[in-house]
Amino acid sequence: MNQPLVLAVDGGQSSTMAMVATHNGEIVGVGLAGPSNHIHEPGGPERLRNALTQSIQEALAAAQHSPDAVQHACFGMTGAMEMAADIGQELLPHTTIQSLHDIVTALAGASLAQPGVVVIAGTGAIAYGRLADGREAKAGGWGYIMGDEGSGYDIGRAALRAATQGSDGRAPATMLTQLIPAQLGVADLTAVHKLIYSGALTRPQIARLTVSVVRADQQGDAAARALLEEAGQHLAAAALAVINHLGLSEKGIDVFPTGGIFEASERVNTAFQQAVTQGSPAAAVKMAAFPPIIGGLLLALQAAGSAIDTALINHLRASFPQAAASKHKAREQEAD
Repeated sequence: MNQPLVLAVDGGQSSTMAMVATHNGEIVGVGLAGPSNHIHEPGGPERLRNALTQSIQEALAAAQHSPDAVQHACFGMTGAMEMAADIGQELLPHTTIQSLHDIVTALAGASLAQPGVVVIAGTGAIAYGRLADGREAKAGGWGYIMGDEGSGYDIGRAALRAATQGSDGRAPATMLTQLIPAQLGVADLTAVHKLIYSGALTRPQIARLTVSVVRADQQGDAAARALLEEAGQHLAAAALAVINHLGLSEKGIDVFPTGGIFEASERVNTAFQQAVTQGSPAAAVKMAAFPPIIGGLLLALQAAGSAIDTALINHLRASFPQAAASKHKAREQEAD
């Protein structure tokens, strides 16, 4: 079996996935391994090597092909792109490899490798746009201290402030005063305070307080509604900054909101769409077509000379495995 193949890797905080496809877009193998990020931490480079090795070898074994069959590969990584490329070249010595930040593959998956802007809102938040001529722009992604407005962490931190202000009487009362401790399994905000300042509460756990904010909004809580609307507006501001950097405020471009925050709250989506439309009336907010792993395949297929046409897209859609969809759900919660 020596049919030429392409390969994509989606590397992140929770897991790493490799996917192999034929040149007509049929997915023939998937491999899953552990996380491949934070290479500067102890054991980080070894973790990256192990994740890439396991996921790629599993995908090729499932496809019943050797590494020599892979002509082009595209890695979408949260970081360490150069190191990932070097390791990939060892594993796939006869393959042409692109190693990119995963915001690039996220856009390619969302837009079917067409020009556009993707806004990713999970634990963190970032917006990225790219045009056909290669021009690109980015906004947000500054991390939980310097930025990430509209992210899960940002919403969670704002919810904690709203809850304490409501409890003190510095602001109107809010259901968040009760819902946040209940979500964390403690009695009250004093106990939440102890969790936070003892270091027992992680950033992802604070980001997941968005669950309480959405619940409060659904029950008519004004503070929660304001927090979610503000998040949508912050995320729209990042999208509009990218559109402006690309010089398309008047002409417009397709914008793709993705990530767990958009999935969790229709309030965020509505505020986002309204703000984008107000700032760039010709822009079109659209649903993402595919997750980042398919974006990697599309970029590898383009490099291999395949036309990204309806037939190829239909092959990808028909052969897209459930395992990949599950990993995408997990990735929606990450800070990318």
